[in-house]
Amino acid sequence: MRLAALLCLGLLAAVPAAADAARLFRYRDGRGVMHIDTNLPPSQAQRGYEVLDKRTLKVLRVVDSTPDPEQLRAQAAQRREAMIAQEAARKAAADKLAAQTERALRDRMLLQTFAVEAELARLRDAKLESLDLILRATENTIGHLRQNLLRTDRLLAEHKAAGREPPASVVSARERTASDLAGQEKAADRTRAEQTQLRAKFDADLERYRLLTGKPLKTARK
Repeated sequence: MRLAALLCLGLLAAVPAAADAARLFRYRDGRGVMHIDTNLPPSQAQRGYEVLDKRTLKVLRVVDSTPDPEQLRAQAAQRREAMIAQEAARKAAADKLAAQTERALRDRMLLQTFAVEAELARLRDAKLESLDLILRATENTIGHLRQNLLRTDRLLAEHKAAGREPPASVVSARERTASDLAGQEKAADRTRAEQTQLRAKFDADLERYRLLTGKPLKTARK
């Protein structure tokens, strides 16, 4: 029995040796020189190598080199850049689809709302006229406030020239007038900006309407 057991152990030990004997290792050393050997140097394990069939020289397995810390950092940076690029491409595609959807909705609204181009132009003119009325009223208020401010400044100057302290009511009135004037001037600027934006919007709508319909200016429907 002991003899049989020893024989079995001997056979088992011989299997890996036989397997190793049937293999070759192909690798390049640190200088780039190619080697084919039955033994693989320990220092070569991290540089990568190929396992060949000893008889046919067929590649049985490829073991890639283990990257060093610098290579690992470079690979991580490349992965991050790839992820950023993919996210940017995804967002660009989503934005493009959203813009196309919005344009399609806007086109449908234009065609359903206006039977002819003249209706769109008439709506533009009405809105611009409304803003123009608001602007004229604001500018009229600005004119009055400027006159009031000039009168108040002259009154303050008279008190100063006479060596008198101006009344608190006059000082307060001057502050209120200046504040109201600044507010009205800002309101006028906003109205002018709104007019500019409105003209640009309607110009774009008119151009798009002509492109969609391919028709010249027509008389509005009755």
